[in-house]
Amino acid sequence: MDLESELRTAMAEHTAGTSAPPSLAAVVRRRHRRRVVRIRVTVGAAVAAAVAAFVVTPAYNSMTHVDPAGMRETPAGSPTAASPDRPVPPPAPGLPASPPSAERPGAGASGKPEADRPPAPAHRDEPGGAPGPVRRPDWVTYLPPGLNVDRPCAERGGGGDRTTTCRWSGGSGWVEIRVVRGTGLSGPEDLGGDGAPSMPRHTSVHGVRAVVSDRPDSGRQVAWMARPGVGVVVAAGGSARDQLMRVAEGVRV
Repeated sequence: MDLESELRTAMAEHTAGTSAPPSLAAVVRRRHRRRVVRIRVTVGAAVAAAVAAFVVTPAYNSMTHVDPAGMRETPAGSPTAASPDRPVPPPAPGLPASPPSAERPGAGASGKPEADRPPAPAHRDEPGGAPGPVRRPDWVTYLPPGLNVDRPCAERGGGGDRTTTCRWSGGSGWVEIRVVRGTGLSGPEDLGGDGAPSMPRHTSVHGVRAVVSDRPDSGRQVAWMARPGVGVVVAAGGSARDQLMRVAEGVRV
């Protein structure tokens, strides 16, 4: 007997007492139907997604425009900046037209040369002051309004002892600032001033000890040591005298 015959005989003996239940065919058919339904649902969903993408893409492209340079413009109806090749619409009535790009300051080589441009304006008064400029060094952050340069900042002395003096005057009075540099300065009393200040009173400027005194010319001055070897004297007269301490607090040396 060959191997195939032996296998057939063994299988027949093993299944001789076995019989299939009557519901086996029904169970197989139900499982087959459920599998077919799942396959149909999956295919239908994929087809619906493809159709939706096919319909939405042309509609979106019709709302936007892609220029030849590849830059996408915003959808129609939203505000956009005018392109260089597109004419600029005229301004609204009553508004001045903007100059061409070639005439705007700093518009490349076609603009005015640097030598022809006006210099930057000097420091001006705070809002509410006189319209004219008040020239002052960067280390003076406040001056009363209405003052103009009376005496440009000048330095005298040499070596280790130097004094820088600036003076402004105008309708609101006058202000004079002196910065004294010297190795022999030990306190604000060593700074002195024009004439002989009387009745010194102690105060503070920038949190350090200062001395306030009246001057013979009806002015008032305050002196303090900004740091070792550097002293400052601020004097004011006229209506600017009332803002003496504010001017002193604005000196940064």
